[in-house]
Amino acid sequence: MPQTPWHEQARQLIDEYWTAALALRQQAGIDEVHGYRIAARRLLALLALWRPLIYQPGLERRLQRETSTLSALRDAQVFEERFGGKPHAIELPKAPMLAVRLERWLERLGQVPAEFNPLPLYQMQLALCLADGLAEPGLDGMSVSHKRQLRHWHRLRLILKQTRYGVELLVGQGEGDPAWLTMLVEWQNRLGQLQDARQWLKRLGSKRASDKRRRQQAQLKSAIRCQLQQLDCQQAELVGLRMAMQRMA
Repeated sequence: MPQTPWHEQARQLIDEYWTAALALRQQAGIDEVHGYRIAARRLLALLALWRPLIYQPGLERRLQRETSTLSALRDAQVFEERFGGKPHAIELPKAPMLAVRLERWLERLGQVPAEFNPLPLYQMQLALCLADGLAEPGLDGMSVSHKRQLRHWHRLRLILKQTRYGVELLVGQGEGDPAWLTMLVEWQNRLGQLQDARQWLKRLGSKRASDKRRRQQAQLKSAIRCQLQQLDCQQAELVGLRMAMQRMA
């Protein structure tokens, strides 16, 4: 099979996924769970890049299901690290290697002409998905509830996460702008902090309300309100990113 830059990139990401899956099978610590979820999302971005030519929906659904299943475990581990105690008992799924499916996918990639370039179309796809995420109406009104704002930012966080891994693929092939990746990582961290605070508040509310818990809840509510105000002011950065990605595609 010819070793084109496309094939080398795909081979590296598949190998990284297998390494992360093996590590998770041996130990389900916070680093292993985090590492597997990142490797799976990078692999999903790779599959999305080549989806116009090579489409295996069953493979994508399996990876999405595994990352979703591990979300609860990840949240419990982060809560334990932040507030102490033990996470809820969660049955850890066996991390799938997907070796046969991935090797078959890689063989199909080897049949694509080396001169074919999927990056402009993929970049436009990422930009349009980001545009859809930013287009939710009514979030700039004074009467919008915090609950609705949190739902909006949660949905946008998922879009930005996959956009970040998609831009990694672009930059890895010498396309796009590395500054986009820097901005997306920063936004992923911001929205990750907001999502963690949201999950922590839910967990604290399900426990007996001691004075310490009430203080922690009040601090989290105040932090969430502050974050929402800051995000409203910063959202123009994402509009600028979307426009830049569409111009260069």
